[in-house]
Amino acid sequence: MRALAVRLTPGVDLKTELARLTEALALRAGCILSCVGSLSHARLRMPGATGEPEVVAAFNEPMEIVSLSGTLCADGLHVHIGLSRRDGSCIGGHLLQGCIVNTTAELVIGDLPDVEFHRLLDPATGYNELSVQPAAGS
Repeated sequence: MRALAVRLTPGVDLKTELARLTEALALRAGCILSCVGSLSHARLRMPGATGEPEVVAAFNEPMEIVSLSGTLCADGLHVHIGLSRRDGSCIGGHLLQGCIVNTTAELVIGDLPDVEFHRLLDPATGYNELSVQPAAGS
């Protein structure tokens, strides 16, 4: 596995930058190894049951990134984030565009050379779900 480190600067949209990095680094199977930093704004898709309408929540306050995990590939990203608020309470959900870096986001991405990730529609969930295949030439 190859590890890639990058610092995201204030004002950058976290999801947009993850997608840009995935393309720029030609990641066929990427994963988020670590991320520490803060956001000034967040937009999250909140958990719900299959078939229920999606619930999107927006937060406009300074928050610390306490967790960021997910998979990255050319077919799309699947990333969840955990955030702590000023009062110590935590929120989390599916990362959407609109999560804006406040001071920094120190990101470490893993590149898995022996596999390729793809996203294929799963009729049971209605979402494009992860499919893992051996990398060409492996």
